[in-house]
Amino acid sequence: MLGEGDRLPAVTLLDDRGAQLTTTDLLGGPLILYFYPKDDTPGCTSEASQFRDLYPQFQEKKARIVGVSRDSAESHRRFKEKFSIPFELLADTESKLCDAFGVIVEKNMYGKKSKGIARSTFLIDGNGQIVKVWPRVNVDEHADEVLASL
Repeated sequence: MLGEGDRLPAVTLLDDRGAQLTTTDLLGGPLILYFYPKDDTPGCTSEASQFRDLYPQFQEKKARIVGVSRDSAESHRRFKEKFSIPFELLADTESKLCDAFGVIVEKNMYGKKSKGIARSTFLIDGNGQIVKVWPRVNVDEHADEVLASL
């Protein structure tokens, strides 16, 4: 997993509108890049809702919030619409950004191994350097913790 001092990898993905976006286009101010397993699931909805509810405070600090999962752009669009999420979600359907950040982990559920996204958050400065990492996020009050670190 990438750590403090590492640089934001330049990866091109689709955003929730289906437009291509390169991660380096997100720079210019503080960037909160958070990885989550799946749209419209309880933990992921809670996390997105917390960031949504604190969005004005993040904007006051000129910080940009971007969520990343392996769901499609269409799934992201529906998720955003259903929960009034005001920030961008990136569709990493081929795990390019997840792999670059090292957030894919092997899980063992019901005796079956699979690979999934480890819920993690990265605070990246305006020049693309990672300044803080939350490698295993506990959803409760996570957005508050990220906001306090700005």
